[in-house]
Amino acid sequence: MGVTAFPVVSGAQVTANDSTAKMEPGTVMAVRTQTDQWSVVEYVQLDNNGVSQGEVLINNFATLKQYSVAKAATGDVGAPIRGIAAATIASQYFGFMYIGGYVEKADLSQTAASGEYLQVGGSVAGKLTSDKASAFNSGTQGNVSAFVVVAQARTAIATGIGSISLMGMWG
Repeated sequence: MGVTAFPVVSGAQVTANDSTAKMEPGTVMAVRTQTDQWSVVEYVQLDNNGVSQGEVLINNFATLKQYSVAKAATGDVGAPIRGIAAATIASQYFGFMYIGGYVEKADLSQTAASGEYLQVGGSVAGKLTSDKASAFNSGTQGNVSAFVVVAQARTAIATGIGSISLMGMWG
């Protein structure tokens, strides 16, 4: 199945921060990034908090809406993700999250080397981290018995924003 099998949304549209749904929530689309990379995005609604571009999104467990997401908390360390916010989304607003492929701007809580594996961080809410994600073992992390590697750094990234590749399809 090629990329053209998905509806395609323009890169300018993934910056939307919509107060009302401008399309069907939960819709999955392909997008071509500004650096000529392909990604897969999903149109979602945020919970009662805001999220910044590049932060990690998880299921919103306060609702049964399958298209509702929340910013990852520090207690979500090593957990699976729903996606990475493609742009800032305000409380209860609609917007896009990356669920597969290339992500130009992902937010990390610490430095990562090029090619290093990443997981949901536990020290800063909504961030990815390379801490413990590069060792494939099932050691104990607090109350978590295992961790989930969700992405890989595309370049060396200082603490803050950098480009990643999501490993697999989330959402």
